[in-house]
Amino acid sequence: MTWLRRWHVTRNGTAPMQAPLLAVEEIKRLTTELRMPGIQIGSHIGDWNLDARELDPVWKTCEDYDCAVFVHPWDMVMGGRYSKFWLPWLVGMPAETATAVVSVLMGGVLQRFPKLRLCFAHGGGSFPYTAGRIDHGFRCRPDLCAQETSVPPSEQLGKFWCDSLVHDAAALDLLTEVVGKKRVIFGSDYPFPLGDLHGGKIVENLGDPQLRDDIFAQNALDFLGLERSAFE
Repeated sequence: MTWLRRWHVTRNGTAPMQAPLLAVEEIKRLTTELRMPGIQIGSHIGDWNLDARELDPVWKTCEDYDCAVFVHPWDMVMGGRYSKFWLPWLVGMPAETATAVVSVLMGGVLQRFPKLRLCFAHGGGSFPYTAGRIDHGFRCRPDLCAQETSVPPSEQLGKFWCDSLVHDAAALDLLTEVVGKKRVIFGSDYPFPLGDLHGGKIVENLGDPQLRDDIFAQNALDFLGLERSAFE
C-alpha cells in the first residue's frame, strides 16, 4: 500500500471546458509548466455532451500534450422524483457517467482522437451493466445510434479506463470483464460518504495477484503516462 499513499501526491488540473480555446491554453500550461499528468472534467459541459465538436480542440490538445482526462459525474437531476432517498447520488451519478461514456463511444470521439486517454469515475457508472443493451441498440437502430461512427460500442471496449469504486466484488468482476483487466484503476473517492472507506479491501481480496497489482498500480501509471520507478 506504500505506492498508493505516494500516489495521492500526483496532482491533476482543471480547465475551463466551457471555453474550449481557453481550455487548450490552460492544458498546455498545466502539462508543460506545472508538469501535471492530466485534468479532471465533468460528465458534460453545459448543454454539450462529451462528443460535442466544440470540444475537439481540447481532445486534440490532450493528445498532443499527453494529457490524461478523468471524467466525474455532476449536475444530476435534484428535484421532483429525485428529491428523496439520496437518488441524485445513488442513481443520478451512475446515469450521468454512463451518458458520458456512451456519448464518447457513439460520438466517434475515440476514432477522431485514438490516442486520447479517458477514465470514467465510479466504475463507469451504470455503463458496464447496460453495455450489452447499448451495443444491441447500436446494431438494431443504426439510424438513431450510428450517426457519428460506424464502430459499435463493444468494439471500443479496452480503449478507455474506469476506476474501481463500485462497492461490490461481483460488480468489480463485471467491470474488469467488460472494460478489460488492464483498464481498471483504483479509485477511493475519499473522503466522501460514498467513497471507499475500507482502503481498497475489495481489490485486496481479489484472487488474482496480477490483477490486484494492475488495479493498484500499473493501470493508473498507463493511464497517466507515468513510470513506475518514480513511485518505488
